[in-house]
Amino acid sequence: THFSQHHSQVNSPYFDLNKLLVGSQGTLGIATEITFKLIPDNKHSKLVVIFMNNIEPLGRLVAEILTLNPETLEAYDDKTMKLAVKFFPDFLKNRGFLGIIRFMWSFLPEFFMLIASGFPKLILLAEFAGDDEKIVNKKCVQLVEKIKDFKLKVHITKNQTEAGKYWDIRRESFALLRKHIKGRRTAPFIDDIIVRPEFLPKFLPELNNILSKYNLTYTLAGHVGDGNFHIIPLMDFKHLDTAKIITELSEKVYDLVVKYHGSITAEHNDGIIRTPYLKKMYGKEIIKIFAEIKDIFDSKNIFNPGKKVATVSMGGTKEYIAKHIAIEHDAEHGV
Repeated sequence: THFSQHHSQVNSPYFDLNKLLVGSQGTLGIATEITFKLIPDNKHSKLVVIFMNNIEPLGRLVAEILTLNPETLEAYDDKTMKLAVKFFPDFLKNRGFLGIIRFMWSFLPEFFMLIASGFPKLILLAEFAGDDEKIVNKKCVQLVEKIKDFKLKVHITKNQTEAGKYWDIRRESFALLRKHIKGRRTAPFIDDIIVRPEFLPKFLPELNNILSKYNLTYTLAGHVGDGNFHIIPLMDFKHLDTAKIITELSEKVYDLVVKYHGSITAEHNDGIIRTPYLKKMYGKEIIKIFAEIKDIFDSKNIFNPGKKVATVSMGGTKEYIAKHIAIEHDAEHGV
């Protein structure tokens, strides 16, 4: 069935229902059958690690890296690296004696770098992949040459084992922090913000300034190639001010995201926790249209109630969030 589209700026006379359903994130209907296309895994990959003591040139640097089409371009901050050092023994578990020796030996360059210049503010991981090992290696060398004017410490990993240690830090540091700090749990409420990479040099310091006003333990990591960052604080849900912090901090962080023309939801969907703040991005009129579309497709409010379109009883309001945080604890929350 085709739905007429009367927007004057759209050339097609038809409305793309697929885009509407995908964009609704499960609030308008349900998929009964999905066909996936699989992409073959590349035979060879190599990692270029870039250490930044100053994030001012980050936007320009990312633009240069992307011209070489890396397979992935990731980043994590100095807090993440410090956690890796603090909980280093955890990385050695289940590696065996030779594995431990090899792993520790591979970290000697970073050890000497930390002694000489301290922790870098940001570490970028640019991975190149393909079926031809020589072409992959050539790309890495091209990148080092391309960004030499930035005068950064850059390292091409020698093998998969060496590359793996950087991915381990990226993946495991926060999990280790959660393991070692008892009585706190992850609170993913500002975990999916995105701004264009050229805004990051101004955005990230302002973001850290906002977060520093609260007594939170967190790390900053994400997909720097498109400016998508994940912040997942550890919080004590027995404190009565938990809901206040979550709603207040969300307000401030999302105001900053909108200031830099970004999105509060890059890849993890909106959900009940972000629904109250969608108006910041879309405005009253679009939010009203969301509600009208929801009523057309799901008048009984069956599909994911309280998400994208808020209701007082089913969720998506700040009051609802405040009343439903960690209800398994003996604590009452209020905004």
